[in-house]
Amino acid sequence: MAGVSGGSLAFETCRAGGIVSSSSSSSSFPLNIGFIGHSTFGKDSPGWEYVRRILEEHRPDAVQFFAPAISAFSLENVKLSSSSSLFVDNVGMCQSYGCKVVAQVGSVRDGIEALDAGVDCIVAQGTEAGGHGIRRELGNGTLSLTTRLVRLVQERNLNIPVLAAGGIVDGSGLLAALSLGADGAVLGTRLWVSEEALGPIAYKNAIVKAASCDDVVRTQVFDTICNSHRDTKWPYPFDSSGTLRNTTTEEWDTSIHALETELDSIFSVASSSSKGNKNVIDRLNHAEEVQLPDAGCVYSGQGVGEILSIAPAYDIIKQVEVKATESYSRLQTVMSD
Repeated sequence: MAGVSGGSLAFETCRAGGIVSSSSSSSSFPLNIGFIGHSTFGKDSPGWEYVRRILEEHRPDAVQFFAPAISAFSLENVKLSSSSSLFVDNVGMCQSYGCKVVAQVGSVRDGIEALDAGVDCIVAQGTEAGGHGIRRELGNGTLSLTTRLVRLVQERNLNIPVLAAGGIVDGSGLLAALSLGADGAVLGTRLWVSEEALGPIAYKNAIVKAASCDDVVRTQVFDTICNSHRDTKWPYPFDSSGTLRNTTTEEWDTSIHALETELDSIFSVASSSSKGNKNVIDRLNHAEEVQLPDAGCVYSGQGVGEILSIAPAYDIIKQVEVKATESYSRLQTVMSD
């Protein structure tokens, strides 16, 4: 969770047992480092040498890749040691340093690619998830995606965990994921609304205030606006985010082409109305600067409505465990009747 996860959140989540790594041989918490694929390995990005330095310096127990999860190695514009010939992609490179590789995917196609690459763990990110993910017309729901990826892992006789992500905020959601055959669940939005998470308190309060999943939309609006003027752009098909609905999404979510046309006019020297059209960018920038959830980008998954307070991360994890146990007991009672 770029921009909101920090040392305190990671520590408290680990302390509660929320992160487990069998590769860690020490008594300290395991180190898991996440990378965004397109900004790490894309054109004019830090690239392979940057990742290699991180692996050598920090020796993480695990690394996680997303958007995309798999990046093919190319000798073009890359300077590495002769050992570079031992791997063909980011998975092989990281595994050569002894760490596990976690791939976060949003479609069955991407999941198959990750399995073919030999990853050590799959995160099935459904379209219910908050934050960046593949476009809603290309992705799959958490239930169907998790079910299919679990089956694919079983068919290949692989002993790797599958984690469900998207719309899961409590123990009932965890139990649902386990019933699909998943080995666990990823809590994004719920831990973003924790005391330790970084980020605007106004945005956290907006998520608590949200009544239900009806208040969330997976949209291209914010990425379309930001990509128009930022150097690092979210590429297709990852230029889509789960966010709270607000005035910005209501105005543009069903009119992406019109939004692109208006943004083009902003940077057109020939456009006599470009000064006025800059409002679409200025309004979003202003909302982000003063932290206005009614217009800014508030990343959120569809589990809102079940998030009733901003709580300590440790308590959140422990409550998930309690609720999962209670839900399992109820299920046993129903099944025995």
